[in-house]
Amino acid sequence: MGKTTDEIVTDIDRTRQELQSNIEELETRMKEITDWRSWVQRHPVPMIVAAMVGGVLLSSLAGSLGASRAD
Repeated sequence: MGKTTDEIVTDIDRTRQELQSNIEELETRMKEITDWRSWVQRHPVPMIVAAMVGGVLLSSLAGSLGASRAD
């Protein structure tokens, strides 16, 4: 025989709680992943190198744009 109404309601409530828990865990993980401060704290040397490389690339790009405008 099938489930009673109370069993169905209980299953729905349990599923809703599990989904809420999963969503909260996902939000927490996304905040950790996208927090640049935690990346710098965990990996300071690679982050400094990445910042330096980014600065060099931006300055060379800005320099080449400025040189082409001067022509």
